[in-house]
Order: sequence, then structure tokens, then C-alpha cells
Amino acid sequence: MAKALFYIEGEKVQHIGCRLIVTRELIHAGFTKGGSFNLPDGRVEVVLEGDEEDIRAIHENVRKNLVNWLERSFGDKEILKRQIGNPRPYITVTDLEFNERLLVLDIGLFSHSLTFDQIYKGVDVYEELVKAIRGLGTEELARAIRSLNATLESEQKKRSKQS
Repeated sequence: MAKALFYIEGEKVQHIGCRLIVTRELIHAGFTKGGSFNLPDGRVEVVLEGDEEDIRAIHENVRKNLVNWLERSFGDKEILKRQIGNPRPYITVTDLEFNERLLVLDIGLFSHSLTFDQIYKGVDVYEELVKAIRGLGTEELARAIRSLNATLESEQKKRSKQS
């Protein structure tokens, strides 16, 4: 088993969902040890343990898809841009650093964050629905319903994979 780390860097990479998204992807890729952490200097550190080939594959997947995953989680590219600016040139994933001395904890210690993330998303969708119903307009209502549908479909797919 190999141990490695990499960093997600940029002006604003914390508090936008990077840790949750990366942890979710680690779990979906079958990792049982690893996690992501906010660092005091503003970066997000990702540590993982597993087969070297799997580590390289998930690293490349994160490098290639992180911004797309963030845009999808926000549901609207413009909301993400308003929060952090244009993410493409500002969010980077560093090269892998293999280090057998790393302490890599069980990923289950961090998976609870994913549950809370789903609760927060549900609250956000509900808030959008309430605002739209109170007269903000049919466009907002339609966007909230699409977002709710996407969330429900995603959860249904997860449950069917677990069965």
C-alpha cells in the first residue's frame, strides 16, 4: 500500500465544498483510508492510502474534474463565480507527493460530513422554493424544482448502487 498527498490551492478553495466533494470521490473510488482537510494557509490537503495505481487515478480524476464538480454542486456556474471568481484559473491541484510516513486515517471518520452536506443542500433547495412561491418568479421556482429533482435522482442512484 502506498501513501500520498496533494493540495488544492487557490485564493478561495475553502468553504466551497472541495473537502466534501473530494471525500465523496475517494469513497466512490473505493478508498478506505484518506480524507481532506482545510489548512491554516487556505489550502485543502488531501491524504490517501491505497494501491499506487488507484491513487494516481483518483488524483488525475480530481485534477481533471474538480471545477466541474464544484459548478455542479452549486447548481449554477454564476453563483460559484460570484463567490470565488472564475474558478478555472484560480483552483489548482498540485502534483502527488508519495510519502510512506504519512498518517492516513480511516475515511469513515470524515464521511459524516457528506450527510451534513446533503442536509444543507436540502435546506438551500427548500429556501429557494419558499422564496419562489412567495412571488420571486417562476424562473426561480423552476430552477429550485430542477435542483430538487437532480438531488432526488442522485440519491436514488446512490441507493440503487448500494443495493
